[in-house]
Amino acid sequence: MSTKKPSPEFMTPEMTFGDTLRFTPYAYAKMLWMRDRGDTEVAGYATTATPDPLLITDFRLVKQKCTSVSFDLDPDDLVEDVENALDDGLAPWQTHNILCHTHPGNSPNPSVTDENNFEMAFSHPNWAIMFIIAEGGAAYCRLKINIGPGIAKELKVVVDWKTPFVGTDTEEWKREYDAKVKEVKFCLTGKNKTAEKQTVDDFLSQCGNDPNDPLWYNEQEDKWIGFSHAQQNETDNYLDIDCHWDANGDVAYWCEKEDKWFYYDPIRQTWFAENADVDEEVIEVEPPNEDWVEQIVLWAGMYADERQMALVEDDE
Repeated sequence: MSTKKPSPEFMTPEMTFGDTLRFTPYAYAKMLWMRDRGDTEVAGYATTATPDPLLITDFRLVKQKCTSVSFDLDPDDLVEDVENALDDGLAPWQTHNILCHTHPGNSPNPSVTDENNFEMAFSHPNWAIMFIIAEGGAAYCRLKINIGPGIAKELKVVVDWKTPFVGTDTEEWKREYDAKVKEVKFCLTGKNKTAEKQTVDDFLSQCGNDPNDPLWYNEQEDKWIGFSHAQQNETDNYLDIDCHWDANGDVAYWCEKEDKWFYYDPIRQTWFAENADVDEEVIEVEPPNEDWVEQIVLWAGMYADERQMALVEDDE
């Protein structure tokens, strides 16, 4: 429980009527350093430690699992982050109304997942901002106001070099990144486990397998199997399965036997299917005990690069 209350002058944001989101050099440099630290997306909340709601003074991470196309924030660590901000004398609007995240590659445009997050996660504040910066440097910023008639508009983004700032602290940033960010490389996943890098490297060195050859986890033998070793007699036809990446980044497969669509989320290793009782509803399910289930898991790993392409094409 926080014992320190926000300063009275910070209880409500200043009315700026501005059209530009400004970063102090310190906050912008820290965010770029976090962006370039790993190969995945990374997300954090912006701090606006002045009465100006459009002046970002810091960028803070929350524990998360990240892939090249998504991030999943830890709700418990988010609660702790809110409490820590209150202990520092900051009002909630100064610490959790602006969510910033990065995109590997050159496109900062929000994906379908980004739009859903912005719609759901920020339905309670009076206002919120989604900020995205791509690896190539391009940025996207949108303000949403949820009171009165409401408004949604894009904002310009600048670094405000006129504001006082302290020097960079990459050692402290590294400790924060390593403590908060867990990368998930789904292209080397099986049904229930994620391959540890050392385990995969050991396997490849022992069997002389192609490093680009996907792996799958054999639960009965409790070990990783190279695809080319898994189906010695059916290699050419094993992945000849009619499925595709959908707009949500899931593998979509039409099962003629059950006369419905199945969907596989390779990030969370979760299966979904059409609800036979409710039209157009999709629910989480246990995968059937069918050969095509294993084939789809392998297919997702083999064509992981095309998943990002499908998401980009859908955004366009």
